[in-house]
Amino acid sequence: MSNDKETPHEDTDLATVQSWFDLFSGRDQKGWMHHLLPHIKILSASSLPKPTITFSFTVDPSHANGFNNLHGGAAASLLDFCTTLLLALVCKPGFWQTMGVSRTLNVTYMRPAPVGIEALVECEMLQVGKRLCALRGTMRRKSDGELLCVCEHNKANVDPDPKL
Repeated sequence: MSNDKETPHEDTDLATVQSWFDLFSGRDQKGWMHHLLPHIKILSASSLPKPTITFSFTVDPSHANGFNNLHGGAAASLLDFCTTLLLALVCKPGFWQTMGVSRTLNVTYMRPAPVGIEALVECEMLQVGKRLCALRGTMRRKSDGELLCVCEHNKANVDPDPKL
């Protein structure tokens, strides 16, 4: 999504994240994420000064628990996926090229997210090293900015060691 305020690197960053999103979407057409992916839109992405991505997400009835709110497991899966896409902004051959695996995913739920609402999912990279990274995600109600849930996501790099 381009606008006059975006810089050239933001256009490139957005295209990079979109291409990884499309790759994951194509792989998971029948997997457990296939109900979530059509409801996620990338709004912005920037690698500078630190990697950040903002998504919009609309809660669908297929994501709901018995109270007609976003199921906690669906929220955790959404945050896992969205925060992982931050690695698209730093990965290169030999450095997070496979996006790693989750070590921990801690989600704290503040308020329910009823079916039909649009939420903003804001993700930021706190730290990335050769083997470990720390990511954060927040989900807010778009209409008023109220915090719905937050996550801390730690990942381990599982790229094969480069050949000598």
